[in-house]
Amino acid sequence: MKSFNILQALPENIQNSLLSNPPWEHWGCCIICKKLLTYNEYEVFGKMRKLRIHCDCEIEHDKKMKVIEERRSKTMEVQKLFNRMNLVPDSLKDAGFKNFISRPGTEKSYELATTFYRNFETMEHGYMFYGGTGGGKSHLARAIQRSLDADGYPTLFLDWVKLSDLARASISDKSINIHAIIRAAIDVDLLVLDDIGAGHMTDYEYKTVAFPIINGRQGKLTIYTTNLDPDRLERWFASDKDGKPLDEDGRCIDRIIGSCKFVRNKATSMRRERARAQMIE
Repeated sequence: MKSFNILQALPENIQNSLLSNPPWEHWGCCIICKKLLTYNEYEVFGKMRKLRIHCDCEIEHDKKMKVIEERRSKTMEVQKLFNRMNLVPDSLKDAGFKNFISRPGTEKSYELATTFYRNFETMEHGYMFYGGTGGGKSHLARAIQRSLDADGYPTLFLDWVKLSDLARASISDKSINIHAIIRAAIDVDLLVLDDIGAGHMTDYEYKTVAFPIINGRQGKLTIYTTNLDPDRLERWFASDKDGKPLDEDGRCIDRIIGSCKFVRNKATSMRRERARAQMIE
């Protein structure tokens, strides 16, 4: 067979661009660090050819843009799934750091919540905010989630009561894909699981929702809120309202302890304080 020169099959202008070298020393300037960009010489088809060297700034920028695009894509998928579901209480829809009312007992929780948001990329653990009702735990957790969501991170805020109701409804309503919800809760960069320990958990909810999410979130950042102290929360996981065993071995609480730091919010109930202020004597 006659030998074939691949270069001869290319248009002349492409042949020239492959085989000729530019007469100048620099080919451009990095728009980030302003560094002049040069060439490296490589052998191409038997001849030395100058090829552009790209700045580390550009390479790093391209990596960051790829991550951002991946986040946007994941966020859109999550939003598409949850737009038709109301899994955030109405009272927390607009909760943020700017409209959080700091009161005695909230100082540590507020400090840790804002620090968590600012240092999200380097955080190695989540938080379990616990304490009495109405102390601002859920507001701060929602503020973290909304702030990161605004920055482009795929996030989810799930109210435990609404989530467990949805899980029970999915048994008879096949339009509710509870497994897709669980997958999204596991995959997002940050999950807030709010008000765990509320009500009584059933065997179905434990096996279908609680354990899959908590187990799947290992190695990922999660924020939990609860009204129960660690001992009561462990008992809540351990058995249902009739005393039948759910998580006797403490697998859920063990995974939470291993991935989160417990923070006690000592604030009293704002709702009760407002009610007292409005009392007519």
